[in-house]
Amino acid sequence: MEILIYGFGRMGITHYSILNGILPNAKFTFIEPNKMLNFISKKNIVGNFLTSDEKIKKPFDLTLITTPPFIHSELANSCIKRGDKIIFIEKPFGGHSNSSFNLGVKNIFIGYVLRFNPIVDWVKNNINPKDILECNAKYLSNTIENKPKGWRNGPYSGVLNEMGSHVLDMINYLFEIEDFNIEKSELNSIISDVDDEVKISLSSKERKFNFYFNWVDKTLRKPVFQVSIKLKNNDLIVFDQQKVVINSKSGEKTISVIDLDQEIPFYLRGVDFTKQMQDLTNERKVMCSLEEAVTVNRIMKEIIER
Repeated sequence: MEILIYGFGRMGITHYSILNGILPNAKFTFIEPNKMLNFISKKNIVGNFLTSDEKIKKPFDLTLITTPPFIHSELANSCIKRGDKIIFIEKPFGGHSNSSFNLGVKNIFIGYVLRFNPIVDWVKNNINPKDILECNAKYLSNTIENKPKGWRNGPYSGVLNEMGSHVLDMINYLFEIEDFNIEKSELNSIISDVDDEVKISLSSKERKFNFYFNWVDKTLRKPVFQVSIKLKNNDLIVFDQQKVVINSKSGEKTISVIDLDQEIPFYLRGVDFTKQMQDLTNERKVMCSLEEAVTVNRIMKEIIER
């Protein structure tokens, strides 16, 4: 398999490491304009390193775009024109402002990874979206301690674009909120010049959804992600990346990731990223489609531009 990776920062390296582990015969080409990073990578990784794609003519079996969001659309168009078979773009595709983008192809997938978590998979297979009354989801961390530099302190960044988008995609994947109405929202800049704290209330199909995102919470040592769901039968279900707790009339039951007994051939940064790359290189049944990603962007755009 011929694989092209645009950008060789943290996510490019993560995806390369996993793909190299599960596809040992794959041949890699890297586009990295940073000359120092390009030089260091050449010394440690087997592959073809280039600073631009100007001389590339033949299509690739798989292309990954792991660059900053502001050049996603340009690179996606280059991939389509070249005839690349499968195109993977890191989230959020083009940022929140990219809310009506239609490339006219079905081979583009967006890098939302929470949908590959084993607990999220359990919720997907065991909770009917029509049974929900209310859902509360939060993401908290102490990610931003000092004012970011460059594009990470501009309109393509912020806790909503970078972290909240993951949770919004997961909730849309699980509970189908593509038809939504934003009832209330609040954005606060605390350290950066963009949103560091976001509160959202929306409705979808007579169900209530509340979100809270904060990446400047100094009380935390590591990120916290949690979702609670109230069902029409009054059951309460609370889950995170490690376990799901079901409170029903018959009592409380806990199911952990260990209980689900998932076999992972190559482990890096949790099982989610490996399962994502497995799906991308096989049947792509769980991957976020371009249409689903644009739904997330529509939600974010309405919140930010209110």
